[in-house]
Amino acid sequence: MIKEIFSKQKKTFFQYTLLFFILFGLSFFSISSFLQYKINETKKKEIANNEHRLIDVEQKIIMNKLNKITTDLLFLSDCFRMYDNEKEDYSEIEKQWLAFSNRKASYDQIRFLDTDGKEVVRINYETNGSTLVAKEDLQNKKDRPYFIDTMKLKSNQIYLSSLDLNMENNVVENPINPMLRISMPYYDQTGVLKGMIILNYAANDMLEQVKEVSATGNGSMFLLNHEGYWLVDSQNSSNEWSFMYEEEKENTVALQYPEEWKVMQRTKDGFFISENGVFTFSNSSTNNMFDIGQSNYSMVLGGGDWMLVSYLSADSQNGKLYTESMWKLFLENAISNLIWYVIILMVAVFIGFLISINRNIQQRIKHFSEYDAMTEVYNRRAGFEMLNQRFKNTSQKDCHTSVCFIDINGLKEVNDALGHDAGDELILSVVNGIKKSIRNNDFVARLGGDEFLIIFEGLNEKESEEIWGRIVQNYQEINETENRAYVISVSHGIKEFACDAVEYIDTIVNQADEKMYEEKRKIKKGLTVVRNML
Repeated sequence: MIKEIFSKQKKTFFQYTLLFFILFGLSFFSISSFLQYKINETKKKEIANNEHRLIDVEQKIIMNKLNKITTDLLFLSDCFRMYDNEKEDYSEIEKQWLAFSNRKASYDQIRFLDTDGKEVVRINYETNGSTLVAKEDLQNKKDRPYFIDTMKLKSNQIYLSSLDLNMENNVVENPINPMLRISMPYYDQTGVLKGMIILNYAANDMLEQVKEVSATGNGSMFLLNHEGYWLVDSQNSSNEWSFMYEEEKENTVALQYPEEWKVMQRTKDGFFISENGVFTFSNSSTNNMFDIGQSNYSMVLGGGDWMLVSYLSADSQNGKLYTESMWKLFLENAISNLIWYVIILMVAVFIGFLISINRNIQQRIKHFSEYDAMTEVYNRRAGFEMLNQRFKNTSQKDCHTSVCFIDINGLKEVNDALGHDAGDELILSVVNGIKKSIRNNDFVARLGGDEFLIIFEGLNEKESEEIWGRIVQNYQEINETENRAYVISVSHGIKEFACDAVEYIDTIVNQADEKMYEEKRKIKKGLTVVRNML
């Protein structure tokens, strides 16, 4: 039994052993480490971990949002390519983009610009829905940085602009409307650059999510652009967007905390303590942030990196605490408790073994409840369940499924004349001949002693008969070459049902059965199954 479990449930055993070892090991490690900490050190750890966690969560918020936007951009590009034509008729693209804009409700504009910077298609979104901008109102954007930068890109590059406030007539829109532009060049199927596709993403929802997560922190949470300006300041919103206003352009982290800013510029992420407080930081855009879903795409940052910073001021209670390296403590704790980890491993092995035994028993029970013990094909109950599923799930794209009812000719004569071993051999030969010829998505069910069903999924009657011909040819080869004391002879009847069939499954099977009996009456005239071997 142990050999069977390790041959069939090896993966299950190791997975659950590893799972429970990790669960129990981490639980024990956490508890033992907690007990070794002093109250003050525990507090330091909680604060530091919480700030790192906040940054991780906010990185994921930004990552998920940018990933969705890049995926949307790729979808729009695919949509454009699908309906692009030599006539430059963009009506179908406009319909598709309008529907997409209304469904998403998060892009102020969706545009296609030609190589001269002229807007060819522009969809505007407002609270009352999306609208297609009339051709006479389309503008030329050839002087805009995002157009110039995007048109330099290769087909597998995506451009991400700086995050700023939307402006109308060179004045910051009020109320403020944070805007992010993401674009990519459009090359047609011949590789010719035809223009670019661009999304104007209203970033308020992403920034509000960042602020909501920041509320669970111990201090201030900053989202900074590459120049050190605040895009988000969870404690003081008046610091935000200073670079958009001429009179506030001196208000930057780089000027308020110059030494700390230098430290943060030297590495992508980190933690340090200065006379001003405790800083935990990470670059959002370059720290494995983008996962567009296809490795051949890359991101080009037009506005540089964003940075997330957790800041605990030096005069705050939490800011007076500092974090020291815990790696040495972790190692010492693990070494001193090695014997307990060995015990935990033994317990995990035992649990993994018990689960493997139970899984093996369940699989055996399931197997015996669904399969015929002799032929290893579906039994009657399981076969009709599978047939019902096929019947219910038949779709317009898969409009035909055929049921083949078969009956082994002369099985009783073989059993009476040659014994049940020969009869069993005949049954297995019939089943093996079927298995050899049908496709992977077809299946066989044994209805009784000599009756079987074959389900040809997605095939009409003619196509099913072709497969049946190969099955019969296999039987003929056995009859001609193996010199058995009996011949293999099988009667069959095939009934096809379509997508819009209204018959019951039993009716379809009965019709196949009737066709089988018609053939059987013809075949049995003059048929001798048991050979005279004298």
